[in-house]
Amino acid sequence: MKLDKIWAWFWAFTGSASINVKIMGIVLILILIFGLGITFQVRNSLTTTLTDELEKQGIAITKNVAAYSTELILTGNHYDLYQIIKDTVESEEAVRYAMVLDINGNIITHSFSGGIPVGLATANQIGADADFQLVRLDTNEGLILDIAVPIFGGRAGIARVGMSTHSLHEMVAILTGRWLIITGVVSLVGLLAAYLLTSVLTRPIKHLVEVTKAIARGDLKLKAPVWAPDEIGRLGIAFNDMTDSLAKSRTESEAFHDELLRRNRELSVLNTISTEISGSRELTDIMRRSLVKVLGFINLKAGWVSILSDNGERAITVCHTGLSPAMVRKIASHDLSACRCREAIDQKLPIVVSDNEGICPVLHDRLANRETMCCHVAVPLISKSHVLGLLHIASSEPSRLTPENINLLGSIGYQMGVAIENANLWKELERKEKIRGYVLEEIISAQEAERKRIARELHDQTGQSLTSLMVGLKMLETGSQQEIQQRITDMRQLTTQTLEEVHNLALELRPSSLDDLGLTAVLKQYAAEYAGKFGVNTEFQAIGFGQRLLSPEMEIAIYRIVQEALTNVAKHAEAKKVSVLLEVRDSSVVAIVEDDGKGFDIKRDLGLTSVQNQLGLYGMYERAELIGGRITIESNPGMGTTVFVEVPLSGNGS
Repeated sequence: MKLDKIWAWFWAFTGSASINVKIMGIVLILILIFGLGITFQVRNSLTTTLTDELEKQGIAITKNVAAYSTELILTGNHYDLYQIIKDTVESEEAVRYAMVLDINGNIITHSFSGGIPVGLATANQIGADADFQLVRLDTNEGLILDIAVPIFGGRAGIARVGMSTHSLHEMVAILTGRWLIITGVVSLVGLLAAYLLTSVLTRPIKHLVEVTKAIARGDLKLKAPVWAPDEIGRLGIAFNDMTDSLAKSRTESEAFHDELLRRNRELSVLNTISTEISGSRELTDIMRRSLVKVLGFINLKAGWVSILSDNGERAITVCHTGLSPAMVRKIASHDLSACRCREAIDQKLPIVVSDNEGICPVLHDRLANRETMCCHVAVPLISKSHVLGLLHIASSEPSRLTPENINLLGSIGYQMGVAIENANLWKELERKEKIRGYVLEEIISAQEAERKRIARELHDQTGQSLTSLMVGLKMLETGSQQEIQQRITDMRQLTTQTLEEVHNLALELRPSSLDDLGLTAVLKQYAAEYAGKFGVNTEFQAIGFGQRLLSPEMEIAIYRIVQEALTNVAKHAEAKKVSVLLEVRDSSVVAIVEDDGKGFDIKRDLGLTSVQNQLGLYGMYERAELIGGRITIESNPGMGTTVFVEVPLSGNGS
C-alpha cells in the first residue's frame, strides 16, 4: 500500500512539470544510462582483455625464463641464472618478481632484494606433467598473477614469475574516468539542447537512439546526422566525437593485442628453437632441426646452414633443405670473399641478398620445388662475439622476408651460434678424453710390459748365471787349502742370497701369480711376505669375492695401490700392525689399508713436501683415476693412517 502511494506521488510530480523539464529529464536519463552502460561494458571488456593479455604475456615470459634456465641449472651456473631473473624483472614492467626453484621446491635464485615473502615459495606448486599453472594471489600490493612453468619437464626445477595487475587497473581507471567525463559533457550538452529546442528535438533524438543501439551492438561506424548547426547539431557532433574516441580506443586496443600476439609468437619460435638445440649434441642434427623449424615459422621451403672454416675464408655446408642438386654444388664451391654474404660476417648482422645487391651464385636458380629464388637472407651465427657460421633462408617472394622476420632471424642466429659453440666444445672434450685415456692406457701398458721383460730377464738370465757360478764354486770345495775352502763357502752363500733377492725383485716388478691365481691370492701372499720382511704384524681379509673375476687392468691397479700403501707404511709409519681389507660392496670394490703408526698432518705435510717426494701418492691417484676409482687418505699425528680406495665394478669386466 505504501508503494502505491509513492508511485502515485511520483506521477503527480512529473505530470506537473513542464515539457522542457520532462524532455530534459528524459534526455539526461538516456544519456546517463547510455554513457554509464557503455562505460561499464567497456570497463569490463577492457579489464577482461587486458587481464587475458597479461596472463598470456606472463606465461610467455615464464616459459622463456624456463627455457633459458635449463642449461644454467644443469651446469650449476647460478650467477647467469640470477642475471636472467634480474633482466626479466627489469625489462618487463608488469613483472613484479621472478624466481627459480629446484625439483625439491627449494629456491635457487629470486629477484627479491629483502627476502622472499612468507608462504610465497609454496603458493604455486605445479606437477611435472603440466605445461604451466597460474595462481591468483591477493596481496597487499593488489592482485598478483603467479605463473609456474616446469623446467626441462620438471626434472630441472620450476620457473615462477609474478605479474602485477597494478598498471592494468590504473589504465582501466584512467579510461573509465575519461568515459565518465565524456558522459558528463554529453549530458550537459544534451540538457542545453533539450531546453532550447524542444520543438525540434524529437527527430534528432530518434537518430541518436538508433546510433546508440548500433554502438551497443559494437558498430562504431554509424554516425548521428547533424541537421543544423544548433544545440541539437552540436549534440550530434559531440556524440559522433564520442563514437570516434571509442573507435580509436578499440583500434588501439586491437593493435596492442596484435603486437602482443606477434611477440608471443616470436617467443614461442625462440623457445622451440631452444628446445631443438638442447635435444641433441650432434652439430649436423642440431642445425638441420633448427633450419626446419625456422622455415616452418616463416612459411618458406628452402634454406641451408654453413659453418665457417678455422680461418673464416670458407663456408662449409652442414645441412640444407629445399635446394636443387645444382644449387648445392654451387654453394659448396663458391668463394665466400666474393659474395655479399661476407658483409653478414663482417657486420654481424642479417643481410638480404636480392637482385640488385651484390653477387650470389644461386640467385635466379630454381629451388627443389621448381620456384625461382629471387632473394635470400644471410644470418650470422654468433657466439661470444665470434661468427661461427651462416644461416641462409631462400625465398621466391621478397615480401616473406619482412623486417620483423629478419629481426627474429637475428635472435635465432645467436641461439644457433651458441649451439655450434657447445657442440664444438663437447666434441673437443670427447676427443681430449679419448686421447687422454689412450695415452694413459698406453703408458701403463708399456710400464707393465717393461716390468714383465725385466722380471723375465732377471729370473731367467741372471738367475741361471748365478746358479752356474754357484755350481762352479762348489766344485772348488774339494781343494786342500782351508782358507780357500772357507771363502768359496762364503761365496756360495752370497750367491744363494743374490738368487733370492733377484727372485723377490722379479715378484715385486710383476707377480706372475696375479695372472694365475687372481688378486686376492696374490695380496694374501704379499701380506705374508711383507710381515716376514719388515717385522710388522700384517692382517689380510677378502670379503664378497667368491667367483667374481675382475679385469686385468683393475687387478693390477688395485695391487699396485695396496703395494705402494704398504711400502709407505714400512718407510714412514713406524707401525706395529697393519691390516688390509679387500671387499666387494654392491657395485664397487673397496680396498682399505690401515696402520697404527705415528700418522701425520695431511694438510701440513703434503703441502710442504716436494712433488718428487709425493710421486708414490701421485701414482696411486693416477692408477685409481684410470680405472674410474677414487682414493681417500685419513690420518692424524699419533693416530695412524688409513688409505681408502673405491673402484666401480661397471665396465671393469666384473
